[in-house]
Amino acid sequence: MRACDLISIFPDARLVGDKDFVIKGVGAASTAAPDSICFIEAEKYLEGFRKSASRAWIISPQIFDSLEQRIKNERIFFVTEKPYDSFVRLVNHLFPARKSKPGIHPMAFVDPSADVHATAEIHAHATVEGGAKIGAGVILYPGVWVGENATIGENSILYGGAKIYHGTMIGKRNILHAGCVIGSDGFGFIPDKTGLLKIPQIGKAILHDDVEIGANSTIDRGTIEDTVIGRGTKIDNLVQIGHNCKVGENCIMCAFVGVSGNTTIGNNVLLAGQVGTKGHMKIGDNTQVGAQSGVSKDVPPNSKVKGYPPQPLKEYLRLQALIQKLPEIYKRLVKLEEEKS
Repeated sequence: MRACDLISIFPDARLVGDKDFVIKGVGAASTAAPDSICFIEAEKYLEGFRKSASRAWIISPQIFDSLEQRIKNERIFFVTEKPYDSFVRLVNHLFPARKSKPGIHPMAFVDPSADVHATAEIHAHATVEGGAKIGAGVILYPGVWVGENATIGENSILYGGAKIYHGTMIGKRNILHAGCVIGSDGFGFIPDKTGLLKIPQIGKAILHDDVEIGANSTIDRGTIEDTVIGRGTKIDNLVQIGHNCKVGENCIMCAFVGVSGNTTIGNNVLLAGQVGTKGHMKIGDNTQVGAQSGVSKDVPPNSKVKGYPPQPLKEYLRLQALIQKLPEIYKRLVKLEEEKS
């Protein structure tokens, strides 16, 4: 593909250099071939940029303006305010998502009462139980189990070994990676004289449109009310979400996050890796919680917090800086005490 042909993919970019240069692929700066295209949007990556063999770059105006004229003459640039966004659009264009190949493999099990759209693709050893509904363009890879009366929305993809419990509702264009479990029982027990009495979990797990769930993540069904994951939310590998949780739209939960039951999370919330929450609390819209934080009380909207208990990010960083100085402060304190005595 010639450089000038790429403008149609990201028309907000300005092309500088040989418009007829042929680009044959994409790559990372350290390993890219001369005819691959890379991107750079931060100054800390300039060293890798200078050493790279790649001749074609998607670059921010600020980085481009800082370059020597010699380099500008040697390479081809697509100058745009959002280089990474443009690079992602290019990759999606060059490597489009696989479309379903309609059909049910003879080694799949589909209950006669299930409603499977004619354009769905059901692989060997997938199971669709009675009353389940599989929408148009859905792909169920080997080992997927869809329980009774569950619903899978159109163009969703369930990778090998994903388990969808009875009554679970999956929206359109969801991506569920290998080994994830949606709609399993919430963890609820009452101590009595005979031991631990199991609390029935009769709610549903509901995932709205454009949700992605990482490998081996689990989302429990509700006890009575439903567990709900909002539109556009992305959940990483090895994340646990407890019963009755309400997660808003366009949230991000990184690996090893654990959300206790009855937690309410607003829209556009970021939970970094290994964040844990106490149950029966709320995290407000547009909040960011730093890695390994333990959230034990409500967090207001538009917050940036970190730590256990969570503190405003600026305060947390200031305290961490002081902690690094404690050994020296302690030595000075001991010396002062000795001088007094």
